[in-house]
Amino acid sequence: MIVTDKILFSKYYKLLCYFAWKMVKDQSLAEDLAQDAFVSYFQNKSRVSTDEAAIRGFLYSSVRFSVFNQNRKSQSEKKYWERIHFTEQDNIDYEHQIIQAEFTFEINAALQKLPEACRKVFSLSYLEGMSNEEIANELEVSINTIKTHKKRGLKALREMLRPEFFSLFLLFLK
Repeated sequence: MIVTDKILFSKYYKLLCYFAWKMVKDQSLAEDLAQDAFVSYFQNKSRVSTDEAAIRGFLYSSVRFSVFNQNRKSQSEKKYWERIHFTEQDNIDYEHQIIQAEFTFEINAALQKLPEACRKVFSLSYLEGMSNEEIANELEVSINTIKTHKKRGLKALREMLRPEFFSLFLLFLK
């Protein structure tokens, strides 16, 4: 029995949608896959038998094949985006390490250029966390001398460091 395209579509479209939906769990995608199966059938109609069972088999096979391709494509895209994400994350980590190394190098180089007294006060205050009073007691100088060394040290560092590193350094000190 030869079936017209209109009858074929009305008879199998909803069945194909349900068949596709059972596999993909997405109504919109299932409808697209069913429509694609009919488009494929209409494009290859001359190569498909006119027997309704053969047409039905072609339509269901088209949907199944499309679902398989869709899954394969989704997995490929997922792997691609995961790979891109990890590559970007690796680049961010690498850039972070470079900036951190440059920052540490510049800070250490600048600290070494400070006069001995300023360097000692900076080390005790900012690296070891001692208060002005504790530093004054340890070095046997006045608290005002400690404050003066810290101010002179900050001024010298501001002149020696790039502005972005000096800003980071100030954040680091807090």
